[in-house]
Amino acid sequence: MQYHYEINTPEKDVLLLYIHQYIHFSSSSERIVKKNLWPSANASLIFNFKKTKLNNKLSPVVTIVGLHDTIHTIQPDENDIDTIIVHCCPSVFSVFNTTQTSFLTNTIIDAKDVFGESVDSLATALQLTKNTKERQNLLDTFFIGLLNNTTEQISCFAKLAATIQADPEYKITLGTEISYRHLSRMFKQIIGVNIQTYKRLARFELARQLIIKETTPSLTDVGYQSGYYDQAHFAKEFKKLSGLRAKYFGPLCSI
Repeated sequence: MQYHYEINTPEKDVLLLYIHQYIHFSSSSERIVKKNLWPSANASLIFNFKKTKLNNKLSPVVTIVGLHDTIHTIQPDENDIDTIIVHCCPSVFSVFNTTQTSFLTNTIIDAKDVFGESVDSLATALQLTKNTKERQNLLDTFFIGLLNNTTEQISCFAKLAATIQADPEYKITLGTEISYRHLSRMFKQIIGVNIQTYKRLARFELARQLIIKETTPSLTDVGYQSGYYDQAHFAKEFKKLSGLRAKYFGPLCSI
């Protein structure tokens, strides 16, 4: 069974800038064989409370998957699964991590290397309760406490990342005091990749969501709405990032 936890904290508007989704996979009558983490403009914090393999290797209880342009797979090692995936803006890691976030791109690491022992305490508390509301509150409280240390610079780049995710073709207007090159370099330090690469990941993620949401999506419309400059560009990029032709990714599509 897959379901989303709602973010219920009073600081919801602030939190949603950094934390985009809590997704929970739990045991059901139909066993989850494999879950793909597709290339994404988000990073992921993953809690595995059962023996679970990440890319065919046993995963630590709490793992970080940075921004990535390759597919990662999560697979139960037993007959059941209890996994929470927190999709988040990579700037969350900048709050605690003295290492540049760009070093986490296309990397899988133990979450303690960024958050320290506090994330182990959170994992223990989450594992001790199966109550959905309590798990929501634990996650919200952890991230609100973390974001109390957010600097104005991190907040500004988180807002820019959120804007690009919503509109990959967003045009950035600069004053005379900063160049685009310098802005992109700062963006990479906090988000993990430069602006152009982030737009590429955001385009793919938007296209993927459009295909999933529509029963019979037109791939021409999907490519246009996602910001690809023509159908050939869309087809090539989608195949490169997903390993699949777009028409086979979701329900049967018409071009």
